[in-house]
Amino acid sequence: MRRRRKSHLGLWISLIVIGIVIAFGLFFWKIYSVKNSPEFNPSSISVYFLINANEEANLETQESGYFIIVEGSERSVYVIRVKNHSYNSETKQEIDFENPKLSESLLADMLGVKPIYDYYVIYNKNSFNNFVSSFGVNANNFEDLFNQLAQRGLKIFDYFRLAGVVKKLRPDTTLTSEGLAKLLYSFGTYSVRMLDLTTMTEKPLKITVLNKTFERLYIDLDKLNQLKEEIRR
Repeated sequence: MRRRRKSHLGLWISLIVIGIVIAFGLFFWKIYSVKNSPEFNPSSISVYFLINANEEANLETQESGYFIIVEGSERSVYVIRVKNHSYNSETKQEIDFENPKLSESLLADMLGVKPIYDYYVIYNKNSFNNFVSSFGVNANNFEDLFNQLAQRGLKIFDYFRLAGVVKKLRPDTTLTSEGLAKLLYSFGTYSVRMLDLTTMTEKPLKITVLNKTFERLYIDLDKLNQLKEEIRR
């Protein structure tokens, strides 16, 4: 009778040990698979374009978008504030937040950046609040969030939150779990610089062509060149 009890006890102990080993294996495999993915690779340049979906038609009241460049080889993160309908008079190209993929490509070209991976996120108040609460930070806007992420970085249990956070942002994003992990890691590890894509005027200029009125914010080309030099350093 005692031998049977000892046998059963030994079996349960063995099962518990095996379960713990499997759990630890899965835990570290999850971290390993993200950190060793091509998207997380520090040597690759990644860009992220964050756009406010609640912008009004009036350019004077709208918030900025944020074009983020992560250059791991230089250990730098550049956060560039961008206004909707910023217009490059030299190339005749306009940043239109309604077309995030094209705007992201135009910004990369303007700034002389050649990313390997690029992502955009179209956010609103609810998705922003969900994102913030997922990582346990208190922020009212993205600039607050950037400051807190620079102190927080990527924590070990974040690896198990990434997929859920990205899922909540869809379909308004091209972000992946690996791309988000790299962003969090980069904010907490690299030097973060806040910059502006400066326009000639604070308020938009109204231009009428063939009875059609356009509101444009002309990019200051001299400041654009200075911005490119800042990024190249």
